[in-house]
Amino acid sequence: MTRTLVRFAAVVLFWAAPALAEPPPSPILAGGHPLAGKVWAPASGKWLNPQGVVDAALGAGIVLLGETHDNADHHALQAWVVRELAAAGRRPLVALEMVDTDRQSVLDRNIGDTATLGAALDWEKRGWPDWALYRPIVEATLAARGEIKAANLPQDLTRRIARGEQGPEVDGRFGLDQPLPPAEEKALSADIREGHCNLLPDKAVPPMVRVQRARDAIMAEVLADQVSRPEAGPAVLIAGAGHVRADRGVPVRLGAMVPGIAMLTIGFVEVEKGKTDPAAYGEAFGAKALPFDVVWFTGRASREDQCAMMEKHMRKKEETGK
Repeated sequence: MTRTLVRFAAVVLFWAAPALAEPPPSPILAGGHPLAGKVWAPASGKWLNPQGVVDAALGAGIVLLGETHDNADHHALQAWVVRELAAAGRRPLVALEMVDTDRQSVLDRNIGDTATLGAALDWEKRGWPDWALYRPIVEATLAARGEIKAANLPQDLTRRIARGEQGPEVDGRFGLDQPLPPAEEKALSADIREGHCNLLPDKAVPPMVRVQRARDAIMAEVLADQVSRPEAGPAVLIAGAGHVRADRGVPVRLGAMVPGIAMLTIGFVEVEKGKTDPAAYGEAFGAKALPFDVVWFTGRASREDQCAMMEKHMRKKEETGK
């Protein structure tokens, strides 16, 4: 784990933080679970209040907000965090995993109309959930005179890395020329297998590990570029929870790029029926403890059986040979 991460216990001492401008948004998803809506600090094992979360965010140079992409409550809370930063006089620079860096010019040309921005970016065509879920995050950033940055790998580069054709320059840029520690390689491979319902052939896993590492690296690169701007900030990342976990991914890469930067990782985590011990949720991340500075528990989004859909897709692919 990177030594540059500032744990929650330290940043809550940021005494100058103002009171909340607004309470957190009411849950959109069905409640009823005892953990839903609660906030927890894994390192201390203590429950937190929303003010403590905002204080911690105001004490960080980089705030990483890890989501489940189709969970409406996660996006509502992300937008709320941005609004609270704005209310404290900050100008957040928000980087989006959902937009490839080679589409920054498209983003910039269309940022004036948030209603049609998603269509301009081919948001849903590229597989992301309803643009309406993300639009309030963008609008909160713009209202604060902040900026929106693209932060994902371009598709062409993703394909080249998957095929192992990226070349030494890309390897050096993204750290792919350095092997991961064996335990981390094993854990990341396991995450990818589980994320694909254990249906992937073994040969498909190493290319996906390379791509995941490169995605983490380019997101870190975008954030590192933004923290050098003293007139704005903090830099905020909107990304899947796996990218923002404090023990690997973007935070670790950032720790090497901008040593000493104060980071806060917030994981928005869906509750599970019958699981009421917050510490037990580390299992879902393949860890003994939840790998975030702060965990905000939410309701669980209703979704189709993704594994059944994937199995059907792969069976069809085998039958057609495509």
